Order: sequence, then C-alpha cells, then structure tokens
Amino acid sequence: MLTIFIRTVIIYVLLVITMRLMGKRQLGELELSELVITFLLSEIASLPITNSEIPIMYAIIPILTLMSLEIITSILMINCPPVKKILSSRPAVIISKGVISRSEMKNARISIDELISQIRQNGIYNLEDVDYAIIEENGKMSIVPKSSSRPPDIKTLGLADFDSGVMHILISDGKTNSYNLNMLGKDLNWLKSKLEKHGIKISEVFCMTVNDAGKIFIQKKDGTQIKPSSSA
Repeated sequence: MLTIFIRTVIIYVLLVITMRLMGKRQLGELELSELVITFLLSEIASLPITNSEIPIMYAIIPILTLMSLEIITSILMINCPPVKKILSSRPAVIISKGVISRSEMKNARISIDELISQIRQNGIYNLEDVDYAIIEENGKMSIVPKSSSRPPDIKTLGLADFDSGVMHILISDGKTNSYNLNMLGKDLNWLKSKLEKHGIKISEVFCMTVNDAGKIFIQKKDGTQIKPSSSA
C-alpha cells in the first residue's frame, strides 16, 4: 500500500511539472498534438500506479520524452510554417460577408442547426445579422455581427471613456494578499488605514478588492458591505 502511495505521489508531481512546462491552455484550446500527448500522458501515468510490478521508470521516461517532443514541436510550429500546416488546422470561414459557405461547412462537418446554435450562443438571433462566422484553430467559433447589428460603443455615443480596469483581491476571508498589494505598490499600513476609516479589522473582512480606477469594495464576514470608495 505504501509503495502504491509513493508511486502515485511521484507520478502526480511529475505530471504537474510536465503540464506546467507545456503551458496553461484549457482542454478546449489544445492543438491536435497537445491533445494526443495529454491522452497519452494519462494512460502512461496510470500504468505503474495500478500495477506495482511495472517499474516506475517505465512511466517517468515516456512522460519526459513526450514533454520534450511537445516543447520541440511547439518551437517548430512557431519557426517552421510547413510543420504548423501539418500539425495545426487552419481557421474555417463558415460565413464570409454574410454569405454561408456550403463547402466550408462540409469540410468542417457542421450542420445548419449547429451553426445557428453557435450564432445564438453569441447573442445573435438572425442569420442576416452575421458578417463573419469563423471556426478557429482551437475549434471554437467566432461570430462577427454586421455593423448595423453591433451595440453602440462609448465612442459612437460620444460619451467620456472611463476604464475601471480589473479588480484585485486584497483580503480573502481575513487573510491579506501580499502579492496583489505589492503589485499595486501598496503596503500593509495602507491597507489598515483604509479599514480603520470604517472601524474594521483585517480579521473581520471576508472580501476586499480594489480596481485599477481605485474603487474599493469591502464585505465583512457578517455580510455587511461597505460602500465603494476611492483608494486615493
């Protein structure tokens, strides 16, 4: 039992390191070669765990080999276009300037029902409102609506542009996030001073965030929310 536990831990650590070195793509965004290697890794890793008679090196060597092949293949795909053409699919333009391509639909093996379903999922409910529909290399479909069907933006409406950026977690369940504080150029004293204005301690905070525009959000562990304020 102890042997199986140790083997499992070793394989787990090795797989985590391998996948970390290979990159952080989501499963739906994997290239063909990456998808094949992912399946192979899961199969190879399970062998020495389920069968203690198989030497653990029989998994370690293939995993390291596959990792090396994937890294080499990725480099070749970047620097050698012919290799990319072989291992990576090209985007398929299903709709171009409002015209549906029957040949591209046939090549992509996609039906009208599937096409309309994808269009609906992108918030468009009429085919005549679609300018382009493209199946990207990762298999996802990008839908570009016609200009007449696009929602107006700030520039079109002539309104002032205000970018709040993204929010950064400063406190989570009473624990400070030192990494985000340092990234924002703030320190613990700054954080405490913001809380002291509302008579709150760090240990009482469930969630505290600040966005790039300086707006702060605080919710205490008892559910009480503090009105957003400026970090300045």
